[in-house]
Amino acid sequence: MTHVDLALYGVHAAFWAAFGLANLASRRSSAPAPGGTGAPRTEQPQEAPRSRMLLVVHMVAFFGLYFGIAQAVLPAMVPAWFPGQRIAGTAVIAIGAAMMCWARLHFRSWRFRAHLDSGHELATSGPFAIVRHPIYLGLDLLALGTTIWAPTIVIGAATAVVLIGSDLRARAEEKLLLTAFGTSYQHYARRTRRFLPGLY
Repeated sequence: MTHVDLALYGVHAAFWAAFGLANLASRRSSAPAPGGTGAPRTEQPQEAPRSRMLLVVHMVAFFGLYFGIAQAVLPAMVPAWFPGQRIAGTAVIAIGAAMMCWARLHFRSWRFRAHLDSGHELATSGPFAIVRHPIYLGLDLLALGTTIWAPTIVIGAATAVVLIGSDLRARAEEKLLLTAFGTSYQHYARRTRRFLPGLY
């Protein structure tokens, strides 16, 4: 393969830059109107058990992903599986970036760890009406798109750990939200899938 695969670093940089800008825009956006949106709110701060450990699992998975990228891209040893694999990989990553940015702009209370502040609202509209965890889905699509672009064993294994980490974090977050919001969250979870609309 040629050094065109160095563009994968640019695609990843664009992904994280877009999310960073969405994060910044969300923080600078105006506060909700008095009285709020009518969504259920927490009364006191809460945190999911093992949230730090699960975040570390995700971080280790992404370290493995970026190690795999360097191992494949820098020596120009990206396997060729099918024509257009770079375009397909970029498209999947772009969908992930769009999902994450939409979720971040829609939901200003997002945190890296599963932690609810006092007054935290239950988000059920926008991207959260499609899946329960659009930000984790965005991370999964980043990893999957990378695997399509550079299908190596290391990248594939790291992607599997990213997917497992997302699922574990999502489940821990769901337990926290169920405790905090009770039947409101139960009703939401019944009508909205975790990651794949209509499937899972």
